[in-house]
Amino acid sequence: MIIKKLSILLSCLIMVFGLAACGSQESSSSAKEESGGKYTQGVTENEILIGHIAPQTGPVAIYDVVRKGIQSYFDYVNENGGVNGRQLKLIAYDDQFQPAKTVQLAKRLVEDDKVFAMLANVCTACNTAIKDYVVDQGIPMVMVGSGAKTFVNPPVKNYMGSDVMNYRIEAQIFMNYAVNELGAKKIAIAYQNDDYGKEGLEELNKAIKNYPDAEIVTEIPFLATDTEFSSQAQKLEKANPDAIINFASPAPAANLKKAMHKIGLDEPKYIVSSVGANDNNLFNLAGKDLWEGTYSGATYPMPEMVPDDKEMQLFVERFSKDNPNDSTEGLSQIGWAAAQVMVEAIKRSGDDLSWNHFLDTFYTFEQWEGSIYAGVTFSENNHYGLTSMFMTQAKDGKIVPITDPISFDPETEKIKFSQ
Repeated sequence: MIIKKLSILLSCLIMVFGLAACGSQESSSSAKEESGGKYTQGVTENEILIGHIAPQTGPVAIYDVVRKGIQSYFDYVNENGGVNGRQLKLIAYDDQFQPAKTVQLAKRLVEDDKVFAMLANVCTACNTAIKDYVVDQGIPMVMVGSGAKTFVNPPVKNYMGSDVMNYRIEAQIFMNYAVNELGAKKIAIAYQNDDYGKEGLEELNKAIKNYPDAEIVTEIPFLATDTEFSSQAQKLEKANPDAIINFASPAPAANLKKAMHKIGLDEPKYIVSSVGANDNNLFNLAGKDLWEGTYSGATYPMPEMVPDDKEMQLFVERFSKDNPNDSTEGLSQIGWAAAQVMVEAIKRSGDDLSWNHFLDTFYTFEQWEGSIYAGVTFSENNHYGLTSMFMTQAKDGKIVPITDPISFDPETEKIKFSQ
């Protein structure tokens, strides 16, 4: 009898442990989300951890002002009570614009620091390198620092928005402006030889087919780390273009312009992607006179253009206080604006900060104007976040808007150009 009872007890224990093992397998993915115990990973009663990866040093260290913009807004929010009673803590790492380092740092943020979400990570190639990992982990990636199609179209469940205009949309708008507004017939393409630049190159080659009276006369590659552009300038001179469209980060965009000027190539209209030109610091990098006249695009106005905008006034006042040596006109605005979107989504999530609920909250954004962006919209079929921009030009040491807003409809994938 005793042996029989022990046998029954042993069988029960085996069943219990077996069920527990099955349960642990079934909940493995959710365990990532609930690893903090009572709260979602990165969330406590008093704090929310947010991760950010971008170059802080190296050849494109200019992008570190994105981090400074995020930190400045978080500090402002924290000093005013936090978000739903919780303080925001930014954990930021320097990948020096190197994808291999981004991979290591992403795992560190998720597995060691256990952040709740990542915000505005810079660099297309770097973000591409960690995309599969981020998707597998399910951690929210908010306002990714890239306008590449792969992060938003088709929509990815845990990727919400880009903090800059989609590169392909921007390329179409640039081509239209070059041909129809600037009268360009011969167009040269300069591009950063990485995922970012190649995306712009590919879309420009598609877009030119809509303009039978125009042609692409040359394609000039370069690296983000290049500082010498004499050979590229000479190839552009030989092609004799009416306009040059350049998908570059700030330093290469400025260095190419200087190399062109050195050989007297000043006639072609110079159009540079927003991430490489929409910052007043370019007047310093290239030289005020050389950068004058450069065309680009933007999803937010420069502060001096909207002196009565309260959100912009707050940004200028606070960021200047926190970072007196950095410009309030350009890339710093991206960090601040992306942080505003993140904070608003957390606020709308209330006390339910599970990843699923937090991500679903983005679908309540409908042309939201509570940030310095012109407007932010999400839906199940629209993870772009930003779908409107305007063309800009460098004039008298300032970057000013020169068109009305130009909008993209994610449903129809059509662009509505300003009249």
